Amino acid sequence: NVACSGGRLLLNGEKVSGAKRVKVGDLLSLSAAKTDRRTLLPDDPRRAKRFCDARLRLLNVFKDDNFSHSPLKVLYEDECMAIVSKPAGIHTMSWSGTIGKSLCLDDLLPLVLEPPRQSQDPLSAPLPRHRLDARVAGPVIVAKTRRALIELGRSFEEHTVEKEYRALLVGKSSALPSPPSTFTIESDIDGRESITMVSVLAHTPCNVDGLITDVKLFPKTGRKHQLRRHCAEVLGAPILGDDLHTNDKITVRKRVGLYLYCRRVVVPHPIDKYHKVEAEIQEPKRFSRHRKKALKGYLWQQEQNQSETV
Repeated sequence: NVACSGGRLLLNGEKVSGAKRVKVGDLLSLSAAKTDRRTLLPDDPRRAKRFCDARLRLLNVFKDDNFSHSPLKVLYEDECMAIVSKPAGIHTMSWSGTIGKSLCLDDLLPLVLEPPRQSQDPLSAPLPRHRLDARVAGPVIVAKTRRALIELGRSFEEHTVEKEYRALLVGKSSALPSPPSTFTIESDIDGRESITMVSVLAHTPCNVDGLITDVKLFPKTGRKHQLRRHCAEVLGAPILGDDLHTNDKITVRKRVGLYLYCRRVVVPHPIDKYHKVEAEIQEPKRFSRHRKKALKGYLWQQEQNQSETV
């Protein structure tokens, strides 16, 4: 989007929107930027100080191990690629709505990753090769060289990247079997096939939501909000904190965050395809806190009911 809006990426010699669909026979031309806005320090000393201070301040917040979400950290890095843990609360990639207004993960990557030392085709700055929603934490695969950028993109196109998500679902639903159980959801989202494999791990009773269900989610396709929509629309049990995809039977809890995170990714190495790179993060602390709080409230209510009966 940034390259299109800046006129550096042209379609058949014309400036177009980043949402424009390409067809067989179209010609794409990219003019490489001489400088990268994520690494270019402003000439004015005051602006340069603000540039550095803003990034360091955000970096220090997200790298704090006491952060209730998963902290920002490098999970894997070599000469051509990296996998970085993205905290919840930050966009993966900058876009027209964030540039000049808020920093994103790609703005912080030059501060936490080493530049390629021996590569002949380094990128001007590391680039995430896929996106996670701003409210979702998890490992993000990053390219550091042009070859890695192409090969990692091809891995996503060929569906050879494995991703495992974890979520807390709320509400009782007949479509949600008792644990342990595994099944597959196949449905259309916006007219396109979407597939998610679901593993039900555990139930936690809750006075507010009736039931909290721990699940593993393995998306086999990558539709917009696929996991959130499958849980809410197919299973009838929305993800806790989802105020967009829910149903009339569930009272949406606001300002609690979205209880969904990417646990693990496995990707073929962009240079050595026979070697797979794997990275995972620990469960954010707020997940266990919420389970304990829900169970404690439920047990307390059970005791009160028993005492009233006696």
